[in-house]
Amino acid sequence: MQIFGKYKIVHDLEYLVKTYIYINKDNNEELKIEDLNLLLKKKNKNVAGTIFLYNPFLYPKGYKNDQKLQEQNFQFLDKFIEIEPNNEVRIISKALKEQYKGKLIEVKYLFNYNKENIQPTSALEVFDLDLEKLYTDQLTVFAKQDNYHDYKNISYNGKFIFFAWGHKFDKHHPNIINYAINIAQWAKKQGKDIGFIYDGVMDENKSFEYVRFLPLVNFGKLKDIMPQILKTIFTQNQIKPISIKQFL
Repeated sequence: MQIFGKYKIVHDLEYLVKTYIYINKDNNEELKIEDLNLLLKKKNKNVAGTIFLYNPFLYPKGYKNDQKLQEQNFQFLDKFIEIEPNNEVRIISKALKEQYKGKLIEVKYLFNYNKENIQPTSALEVFDLDLEKLYTDQLTVFAKQDNYHDYKNISYNGKFIFFAWGHKFDKHHPNIINYAINIAQWAKKQGKDIGFIYDGVMDENKSFEYVRFLPLVNFGKLKDIMPQILKTIFTQNQIKPISIKQFL
């Protein structure tokens, strides 16, 4: 497995604006950047689907993840670069490695701000205020085009959209909740297979309505069974929602 991305900096805030996971055909294959660019010229053929997560914390190979990239003299160019995988990416890749060899998986994020552990932090307060201005001429703290999505203009390639951005939205952040709901509801209209893991507190329909999608990185018992659940989902002929109660 390899992961590639494009980084952007706006007013000292760093974003990961494009991300793709490549599932290698075998252990000896290594995809070069020029090969990636060729695959992306035919996205409908080479991108298997999209996984939607909360926000990234990923750094290019050779760079430290405890310092901002700008402090490490990183060049923010509009070009793909290979990234060091994190636990979230490893969990995804392990689940998909048999079914999607030689394919790309696009990873999208609810927020592209590249920072660890933003839940719960003051960043979410700012996101919520920003989102109120998203479709206005007012300025936002985080870059409109680089941190957020215009949900009606999100491009999806491949056969599936899998949501795993988490399920603990704070009721004090109504704009974040509405933003997530709009993305999910619009995605459902795209004619793709829709998948997510829900906790059983609500049924499948209510979980989707309230965008309660379990994250991939968990603790305790869930940490041990999440890879098994993902593998079950992605080895089915049709990707679809699944309750975690089936595995407890």
